[in-house]
Amino acid sequence: MYRQNARLRLRPFEPWHAVMAYTPDKPALHWLNSHSWLVLELCDGRTLTEIAGTIAEIMPDRDDVLASTKGCIEDLERKSLVHASTDAGEPPAGKEVKNR
Repeated sequence: MYRQNARLRLRPFEPWHAVMAYTPDKPALHWLNSHSWLVLELCDGRTLTEIAGTIAEIMPDRDDVLASTKGCIEDLERKSLVHASTDAGEPPAGKEVKNR
């Protein structure tokens, strides 16, 4: 299951169908396109399969949904925008989440 960084700050930029994400723990700004933004919004306790399934419903003509969703989540994790969590909402053992 994936969850957004609780300290994440988002600023939508509608004219470009994008969002600016700020991570205060590791101060940085990240521009997300509409696909990455959608994946980020779906990281609310859902699994990779659930997230990809929702995206497949929205974009039924795409045949690479699982692979592109997985790659997007990996990128969001590298940027500290999301983290994998257990059923209890806590990160798995060995995963450190600062300022929680």
